[in-house]
Amino acid sequence: MKGKFLEHGKTLRKEKWLLLFCLVLAFLSWQGIRRNIGFEVSVSNISVDIDVPKDWAVWEKSVHHVNIMFRGSREDIRYLNNDQLRVIIPISEPKQGDEIHIKLSEKYLKNPTSAKIVRFIPSEIVVKLDQKSERMLPVKATLTGSLPDGLEIERIICSPASVRVSGARKVLDRMDNIHTEPIDLRNQQASFKESIPIILPQEGRMRVDPDWVSVDFTLVQRSSTQEFEQIPVRILCTSGEIRNIRVQPQNVTITVKGKKQRIEQMHNADIFAYVSCTELTENTSYDLPVIVDLPLGLQIIKTDPSIIHVDIEN
Repeated sequence: MKGKFLEHGKTLRKEKWLLLFCLVLAFLSWQGIRRNIGFEVSVSNISVDIDVPKDWAVWEKSVHHVNIMFRGSREDIRYLNNDQLRVIIPISEPKQGDEIHIKLSEKYLKNPTSAKIVRFIPSEIVVKLDQKSERMLPVKATLTGSLPDGLEIERIICSPASVRVSGARKVLDRMDNIHTEPIDLRNQQASFKESIPIILPQEGRMRVDPDWVSVDFTLVQRSSTQEFEQIPVRILCTSGEIRNIRVQPQNVTITVKGKKQRIEQMHNADIFAYVSCTELTENTSYDLPVIVDLPLGLQIIKTDPSIIHVDIEN
């Protein structure tokens, strides 16, 4: 037996360079294989959908997107993106209101490549289901940005004004309206119309019909409001009036609304305030409304006081 061990030892000493060469070759081969199959990449924001039977809908979902780490060859992972990947979890026997904990695995992933999954982040999803419901909800336009200086929105009309929304009953019951995607007001110089999609809540999986609406914006020059004090009250009377007519107070304050630029150009002399005494035949006291004439395009908001005392005597 001892002789056999000595004989094997002599053989190993003679072939040590061959053995070393084989080890180096094996190491290089492994590195080559590892380079071909050992690439890893993380793909973010992969959508998660819950497939439920008819008349059921998702009430709550702990995550709407997941990140997945993949491993594979260069060719397997180079084209991976969240547009071609999708997690679909079927639930065949739903229970209303119960929390369903689902461990994410490769069987739920729609993956057209040969890349292997290393891990899901997060690794679990929690789902609550509810009976499906349907409601008509008014559409509200979502606005972003500011109009150019001098313009303001007079009217917004959505067409159709309401859309049919279907989803989990508990979600729909707390919704008062549904919004469009943001509409940018910057650089708008005049009234305009825009077709825009409806944006759905993140809760559950909802459907809307129609999913696009037309929004009509009516823009006007921005208005401004300003008070003009100490406006004298004139007396309008018939030709040849010889009676003594006195008013109290003799001045009023007028609040005017109009285009900002037009308001800024106004002066007290542009406002004509008066009381009409043309049909007053009795020599007595009267309480009369103040009548105000304004330049074209301006609107009177308030007259203070709006009624003044008039005394007529010989």
